[in-house]
Amino acid sequence: MSHSSLGTGLLVAATVFGLIGAILLSVSFATDHWTEVAVNVSALGIETRTARVADPSVGRHITDRHSGMWRECYPGRDTQFLENLANYEPELIDKYCFFVKYNIPEERNNNDWSNDYLSRIHLLRCWMAFFIVALVVFLVAYIFGLVLCCWRQSKWAYIAGLCAYIAAFSTAASIAFFHGAEYLERNKILDEDPYTGKFWYNWPSEVQSATDREYGYSYIIGWLAMFFAALTATFYSIAGCYIGEERYQDRDYYDKHSRSHEYLDRSYPMPLEPPYKEQYYGYPQQGPYLYDMDARQPLPAIQYGPEPAAYRWG
Repeated sequence: MSHSSLGTGLLVAATVFGLIGAILLSVSFATDHWTEVAVNVSALGIETRTARVADPSVGRHITDRHSGMWRECYPGRDTQFLENLANYEPELIDKYCFFVKYNIPEERNNNDWSNDYLSRIHLLRCWMAFFIVALVVFLVAYIFGLVLCCWRQSKWAYIAGLCAYIAAFSTAASIAFFHGAEYLERNKILDEDPYTGKFWYNWPSEVQSATDREYGYSYIIGWLAMFFAALTATFYSIAGCYIGEERYQDRDYYDKHSRSHEYLDRSYPMPLEPPYKEQYYGYPQQGPYLYDMDARQPLPAIQYGPEPAAYRWG
């Protein structure tokens, strides 16, 4: 298989994988299933179940739910704490979802919050920011890939590969920040959030044992998007190498088969001087001087003008 065919195949594969990666990034970014929490309510005590209905801060972490980058939703039917509390109605979206808060609550001064709680908020912000960077940069990489399809120049392939690598790194960093915030929630934070209530580390033991938490499809799609972004970057980079070598081969071919070289390689002589010289005083002039390219030696001069007449004595 020629290098041109390999470069084209890699370019097509990178374009297809880039489209898949962009779709996966968008789906992971927009959906609300990064984490899914299931609570076995029957294993809870009567007091806890009563507080679950009356207190929204308790009900939010003792009810089945799923959350993502933007919303936390309670799709189950057992959501009395949402139906009975009118003061939470302005906060609701689609009647069973809340926006995820990225701001520091104003109910207390910043100095009153622990470092772990503030670090969690900053990690969540980085999670969102790096994912946005990954999505935007990967779309830029895909645009450069489309430009590469029109103008087969290796520089566009290298630019597209670099942008795709940045997108893959940003996606991995975003997921790492997500895990950092999750670790603080489960192992460090003792503060009580005014929006979501207590965190896992500060829950009663019966609630912890009755709660089953796992990662949802949005989280898995995020890792798949990172994989496809890295694969796209690799294919673009390798395609750039083949396209660059293809251009060198085309140049060599042109040097060997261009019209000027074909002309020089012919066996007939090539004039080295202008093909015409004026005659002076009625005598013919010699020229042009010719050179045999095969024999590598000059040929006899060509004479222009009328044949010289025989000299006659008067």
